[in-house]
Amino acid sequence: MTDVLWPCGTLGRPHGLHGEQYLELLPNGLEYLTAGEEFFVLSDGGDEPSPVRVSRAGGDDRHPLLRLEGVETREQAAAYSGKLLAAAGGELDDIPAWRVGDLIGLRADCGGRPLGVVTDVMQAVASDILKIEAPGSEPVLVPLVDELVQVDLEAGLLHVREGLL
Repeated sequence: MTDVLWPCGTLGRPHGLHGEQYLELLPNGLEYLTAGEEFFVLSDGGDEPSPVRVSRAGGDDRHPLLRLEGVETREQAAAYSGKLLAAAGGELDDIPAWRVGDLIGLRADCGGRPLGVVTDVMQAVASDILKIEAPGSEPVLVPLVDELVQVDLEAGLLHVREGLL
């Protein structure tokens, strides 16, 4: 299995009688769905991701309609409802990615001035948002984009572009 999985959305209610179901898109989910070559289903229980094949994708950009290989009935599709569909491979391998666990706990600075520690990574529409906290200060929110942030895992530092804060 690949190291980085990109969340497309939550598999929703079945549609029709032949195993199709809607995908409730997450931010950037449609882009991940169309760019990915491998797909996985994740359950809430923390089990290992299960590989699946998307045998058909239709619907529209707001309400994709999918069929997973081997899912032929409404009842089989319903068993996947509520599970996360994630993509990997293909063009997604070219996107820089950071594991949330690698980012949380990094010390952050801006122009050499300490800002605090990354305490959370929140998913947003355009990009993930880093929450940086320091004792006695209000939390700072910074978009996790290359133009604003440089990550140095070896040094345990996150550098925010000088002048941003």
